[in-house]
Amino acid sequence: MITAFYAALLGLFFTVLTLRVLALRGVTPLKWLAFNNFGAQALERSVRAHGNFIEYVPMVLLMMYFAEAAELSPLRLHITGTMLLLGRVMHGICFGFLEFNMPLRFGGMVLTLLALINISVSLLVVAL
Repeated sequence: MITAFYAALLGLFFTVLTLRVLALRGVTPLKWLAFNNFGAQALERSVRAHGNFIEYVPMVLLMMYFAEAAELSPLRLHITGTMLLLGRVMHGICFGFLEFNMPLRFGGMVLTLLALINISVSLLVVAL
């Protein structure tokens, strides 16, 4: 159930990204989450953070599920899950809440891609 653990944590962060987009679109009960609003660009960046999350997380989680079902090392799964979680949080904070932060953006993408490569190679090794 290692994959389920990371899916749950990522699902909670996805909820935060979703609520941020709603707040910036003017949903009154979420006004408190519209802090650091620097105009239309803030909404555009938050929408991209939300969309970018959806572009990467499902694929990596699906591959983690297959790897876990194939009894891949729990350590390898935790490494992948941790890199994915940290990468998505870093990228999501950069795009969803800040005007600009290149280290968070770059670091978030590097960790996300490393998680994707790690689990992809692991699945290839298991499959062969």
